[in-house]
Amino acid sequence: MMDKKDFLKCQPVVMEEMLIAREKRSSIQRELLNQYKLPLISFTLNISGSYKTFPLAEKSFEEGKKLIRNHLRRNKILIKHEEDNSSKTGYEYYIVADNNPNFIKKLMLEIENSSLLGRIFDIDVLKEDGNKITRDEIGETNRACILCNNMAHVCSRSRKHSQEELINKIIEIMYDYFNHKFANMCSACACKALLYEVITTPKPGLVDRANNGSHKDMDIFTFIDSTSVLVPYFRDYVMTGIEFCYDEPYSVFERLRYLGMEAEDHMFRATDNVNTQKGLIFSMGIICAVLGYLYGNHKSITVESILDMTKIMSERVMDDFENVTINNAKTYGEKLYAYYGITGIRGEVNKGFISVKEYGLPVIENLVSRGFSLNHAGALTLLNLIVNVKDTNIIARTDIKTLEYVQKKINMLIEENLENVTLDDINNIDREFIIKNINPGGCADLLAITYMLYFIKQINHE
Repeated sequence: MMDKKDFLKCQPVVMEEMLIAREKRSSIQRELLNQYKLPLISFTLNISGSYKTFPLAEKSFEEGKKLIRNHLRRNKILIKHEEDNSSKTGYEYYIVADNNPNFIKKLMLEIENSSLLGRIFDIDVLKEDGNKITRDEIGETNRACILCNNMAHVCSRSRKHSQEELINKIIEIMYDYFNHKFANMCSACACKALLYEVITTPKPGLVDRANNGSHKDMDIFTFIDSTSVLVPYFRDYVMTGIEFCYDEPYSVFERLRYLGMEAEDHMFRATDNVNTQKGLIFSMGIICAVLGYLYGNHKSITVESILDMTKIMSERVMDDFENVTINNAKTYGEKLYAYYGITGIRGEVNKGFISVKEYGLPVIENLVSRGFSLNHAGALTLLNLIVNVKDTNIIARTDIKTLEYVQKKINMLIEENLENVTLDDINNIDREFIIKNINPGGCADLLAITYMLYFIKQINHE
């Protein structure tokens, strides 16, 4: 809900001002109708009370304009003229459209009836003679009240609901719309990142479009099955960050544990108990929660802010290693930490995906800017990650000496000029990895995170 203090920044309007604004709106409508002799769309927001203009309302208004324009475009309706006329009495938008007015009205009703924000839209369509087309004229029922199932005009006339009830519901609708839109965008980016990672070809020892790498229990379709069931959970991670944005960051991190377990269960059911993306449920889940947390707090969403908040949110993730020694280490991760000081994905998250920041994202961005395809750039970025990351998957399947051998060999290939490494060169490494059962799955996860940040950055630049 919007706090009352948010309205203090707005100017309240009185009835006299609303009456003047209504007359001015009618004058503008008449002028446009006289000038163009075509149907006119008049768009405003249905906001109860004395406060008509505030940031969330403006954002909703701009979204409405976009929805209207897009729906006219997809129906091939020519826009002859459009203009804004906004003041403290409210936001107004006018479009002169060249088509049958009844058809235009049906299109506008589709927006009002189908979009969540449509419940607070008032989209009038005026015929050339200035008369508004009613819902009855095209066989539509009157609008329902946003608070109950009665007709809106009945509730309005009887003053069934208080102004406070109405404005609170309007604000709720606005928040819900934009929160869910953002969460959907983030989960779509996460899905895209996971799919781009698996189809990047070639990837030494990993599943790609060419082969199954060193895996015998999974293929590219297993990853598609896995990704498809994880998308809703990535969305839930974002919504968790939004809904608990006023909590301490680490408390949000704690809330992700249950979601992570649920996501793992669904992944294993989808893959017949094959572990395709357990690591990414953890790492991508945190990125999604961070995105929601930043969004909920109205913070700038940049690569830097995402990675900085990841560090803050996961500040206690290393606590499990606090008292681990060679003598008491039980899990594989604890043993790696005790013997070699390797922290794995926990360390990556705790340091704000430092490997992605230094060896992933800058590399892929540079290569793409120099004309490389995203596939080729991704394949080369993976090599750079393998050289610079102590991949626990490689150690688990072989030993630390194999990791050192792999890093030395690939480094010799890329140290002179990464850009000169061909896909054939990578295919040669792939064949060796398959023979020796080498699998850089940890670096594959970091490549997916690299793609995620790359896509988020691209969206922010649009």
